[in-house]
Amino acid sequence: MEDFPEKSVILIEEDTGLAKSIYAQYIAAGAASAGKHVFYVTARDAENIRSQMTRLRILPATGFHIEEMHGTDPDALLDLLTSHSKGDLVIVDAFPFYFLDIPLAGFRDAISRLIAVAKTGRIFLLLIDRGILPQRHEVLLRAMADGVIQITTVTEGDKVKRYLNIPKMQGAQLLEKMLPFTITDEGFLIDTRERHG
Repeated sequence: MEDFPEKSVILIEEDTGLAKSIYAQYIAAGAASAGKHVFYVTARDAENIRSQMTRLRILPATGFHIEEMHGTDPDALLDLLTSHSKGDLVIVDAFPFYFLDIPLAGFRDAISRLIAVAKTGRIFLLLIDRGILPQRHEVLLRAMADGVIQITTVTEGDKVKRYLNIPKMQGAQLLEKMLPFTITDEGFLIDTRERHG
């Protein structure tokens, strides 16, 4: 989390899957252990997330709150996100779920509202599966976000490899490569070794 720009809205996206959620949960655990207050909003079952974080041995003892929100009303989500004062880091797992039927102008206004709240001292992580929102909505979200982290899954023979790509991050020098990573019992491990030959 220390690498994220302060007062920002960061998009974490992948084609489909749970790697983005696990990545965000590791970020949440690190932030909570550093004394930050983390507010995790999800359309998923909160107990499943707690169980998953317990299996990964990353469930924080303090500073971490999960809120289930199953309705798809974007105004209700925005009211919750913008009025909750305890979240230094706010994670929205399955962000597109709440904006499926909103027109582009309304979507732009919603993102602008989050950006305005972020500028008061919070970081928002918005998790999305690519292709759920209309293409113009996704392009607008990438353009308005302060940072974009992409998780890509590639099949190579009989193996599945996952990569982290950061095409946009305000105030950071961008990497010229995608970083391979694995998720094991030891954690979310990014392979930063240089390969030669």
